[in-house]
Amino acid sequence: MSGAAENFATARVTRERGFTLVSAIFLVVMLALLSAYLVNLRVYQDTEITLDALATRAYAAARSGAEWGAYNSLRNNTCAASTTVALGGMLSAFTAIVTCTRNSFNEAGSTVNVDTIVATACNSATCPQATPGPLYVERQITVTVSK
Repeated sequence: MSGAAENFATARVTRERGFTLVSAIFLVVMLALLSAYLVNLRVYQDTEITLDALATRAYAAARSGAEWGAYNSLRNNTCAASTTVALGGMLSAFTAIVTCTRNSFNEAGSTVNVDTIVATACNSATCPQATPGPLYVERQITVTVSK
């Protein structure tokens, strides 16, 4: 082989080795980006599942408050303007505020009381919260009873 042909072959091999390094770096960067995306997706899904569970508990707390207000209206004939209901068990982290508005009507000589009960429950000490955080949930239920 002549000297010029050897120089050409050596220069060609040197350029090709650099191409492999660039490909390897590109592949590592792409795998790192894919891993970061998958971790971010997993965190998002976990947060969504947590919020779903909290929302279900908030609904149960609001329903408990509405049932408490309906019981007081129908059994005790009371309609408190605003009451905070203490919840226990899995709902102890929630606050339920129950408000009741009574309207009296005369139905053919009989007085009928119509109570509108609004139960608001949230996972904070005050409902509604002025500046809610990322895991704040709130549910509200309205019930109308008459006696």
